[in-house]
Amino acid sequence: MAIYFISLPYITGLIFQFFYIADGKVDLYLSLSKESSFLFAWAIGYEILAVLLLTYIMKMAISFSRQKSNAQSFSRP
Repeated sequence: MAIYFISLPYITGLIFQFFYIADGKVDLYLSLSKESSFLFAWAIGYEILAVLLLTYIMKMAISFSRQKSNAQSFSRP
């Protein structure tokens, strides 16, 4: 579990830096990776994964509430 906690945000942060900050240019990315630290890439990836997870939770909550509202109201016998 600790390996996932460390590696997934770090890889996500590196991908974000490559595509968004360096615009997919390898030479610019390599100059960025020399200047940026592990913690910087990990923090960016952690925030991205947190937003994706919270968005997924909200989507599931909304779909669950719609399913409940589409069902007929409960009536006692």
